[in-house]
Amino acid sequence: MAANRRFEQLLRPVFEARAALVWLAAAVWMVALATVLQAAQAGFCIGALLALVLAAWRVAAASTLLHYKLALVGKPTVFLPALRMKDALPRLGPNLWLGWGYRWEARHTQRAYDIMKRDLAEVYPPAWWLAWAGRRSDPRLAKGLPWIHGLDMGEGDITLPFESLKGHCAIIATTGALKTRLAALVIFQLALHGDCVVLIDPKGDKELRETCRQAAAASGDPSRFLMLHPAFASASVRLDLVKNWDRVSQVASRITMVLDSQESDNFKEFCWMAVHRITNAMKYVGRRVSIYSLKTAMESRNAVEHLTLQALQQFFAQECPQLGDALERQRNVQAAGPARAARGGIETSSPELAAMIRVFQDLVPETEDEARRQGMPAKPEELRGLIAILEANREWFGKMIVSITPTFTKLTTDDLRGLLSPDYEDIDDPRPIMDMKRIVEGNHILYIGTDTLADESVGRAISTMALADVSAVAAEIYNHGAERDSGDEPRRVHVVIDEWGDAVCAPVIQQANKGRGAGFFIWALGQTYSDLVDKFGGNAARAKRFIGNMNNLIVGATHDPDTMALIVDKLGETTVTVRGHSKGFGSKTEDVGLEFSANASTSVSERDKEIFPRSLLPNLPDLHYIGFFNRGELVKGRIPILVADPPGQRP
Repeated sequence: MAANRRFEQLLRPVFEARAALVWLAAAVWMVALATVLQAAQAGFCIGALLALVLAAWRVAAASTLLHYKLALVGKPTVFLPALRMKDALPRLGPNLWLGWGYRWEARHTQRAYDIMKRDLAEVYPPAWWLAWAGRRSDPRLAKGLPWIHGLDMGEGDITLPFESLKGHCAIIATTGALKTRLAALVIFQLALHGDCVVLIDPKGDKELRETCRQAAAASGDPSRFLMLHPAFASASVRLDLVKNWDRVSQVASRITMVLDSQESDNFKEFCWMAVHRITNAMKYVGRRVSIYSLKTAMESRNAVEHLTLQALQQFFAQECPQLGDALERQRNVQAAGPARAARGGIETSSPELAAMIRVFQDLVPETEDEARRQGMPAKPEELRGLIAILEANREWFGKMIVSITPTFTKLTTDDLRGLLSPDYEDIDDPRPIMDMKRIVEGNHILYIGTDTLADESVGRAISTMALADVSAVAAEIYNHGAERDSGDEPRRVHVVIDEWGDAVCAPVIQQANKGRGAGFFIWALGQTYSDLVDKFGGNAARAKRFIGNMNNLIVGATHDPDTMALIVDKLGETTVTVRGHSKGFGSKTEDVGLEFSANASTSVSERDKEIFPRSLLPNLPDLHYIGFFNRGELVKGRIPILVADPPGQRP
């Protein structure tokens, strides 16, 4: 089979051009003879015509080869105005445009391996030829290898159907190569299609923020753009990150997700239990649950006692007023002396609280059956949990507080208190109060700059809480649907995570596994696979699990060996044809007249090679990528730089 395969010799000298010149010269010579000699003009004219036909044939063959050599020089960077991108969207239909390129197939792999055996001086045309063709830049001085994109002599629009986005998308590239520009191009289109976009940006990229703002303006509704950034608190919206929950347990899960990964699982479970009990009690007394209110309710034992006192007062006043006399007697006991009152009771700083706890424990029924017999309500679970906290060892309570309090402090320090724990009764604050459910239902474009460069721990806490809130909304939509959905077209919510080494967390894994059913799609951007492994505490299995949920993969230039190994393993292999030549000669004296001998042979074989050579991954030029879409379509593409429109042309 290999012997029958056609070999391409695209880097050889253009012999067809020389032949075309000879045939053209022959045609001119024949016409000259016919004119000068005035004899046999018909024969000379027929010969000249035949020579012209052969010259044209050779020119056509030479043009293909010249076009290929010129394509190896690469393409210049394109700056695409946002208004032009907006005008092109109706023609794209239900597709996402990802620049220009071509489908990478076995012939491109063959050409790549053929070129890699040569020096660049043999690959690129000479400088005079580039100047004659109007190419000002020297490809030998370019960043990366421009010839990678020129392996195909033509390119077209690369589009990805929105249906394919349900498989999520991972974007991997080294710093400054691709990620931010591609994110801007994608977000602009998603916003103009009316989709909701939530962008987590640890870097706080100004151009990316302005792209989101301009996309909202281009969609005809500038109010769709919302921003949350600790460094720009006055221009940010107030975002209630614990408003959306169906069950009280979700609040505790959200808070404990932010705990340091070094904490033991058992201790995290204790923290979860404490937050759950406090949240349950706050719901019972009608106090609004926010990050700041949880902090004030848990920052000391006295704060827990105050909440317990408020809850017990409400219980005895509204649900169990028949125990009023018993409460009065217990208050008198408490007033008689602390030694007598403390016997068998819980030590508290308030005699009133101690009396209520004693009556609650001794006289309030434990079960529903006992409650029906006695004509009283059973002990509410909310109060059981609070009293259990006070019953616990003070040393245990102190350790739990030491672990959980820093988490609350990170999220309520300075301007973050007003941003993440909004005061709904503050009429003097003009900043709107939003939550993820309202953002999704309003198809907003939310830019969250976590300012990780200035404060890494706070930035990571913000991103984790925000992504946990997104997961809660996704779960609600999956279970109950969205209130404002018409049903004509499924809602799409895109969660764009820049720098996964800073922002990826447990909620993202859950969204990657289960979010597609609710119309939530993830765009995860990172520099290396190693960053992802490090984010998961060195757990390579979890990192591979996350990458395995990304059915679409876009890869720019990367230098990390583990990342390159991951990519080439995912892309697979193909077969390339290898041709070998051998020559030999010798001498002998045994046979008269046959003193010398010679032989020559050509061998053809097939070898399995990486379909996209590993060594080319670090050499991809900026804004160029390899895309693996729809679980099988491999493309080589390049993107433009999306630029803002001139002030007079903005919509």
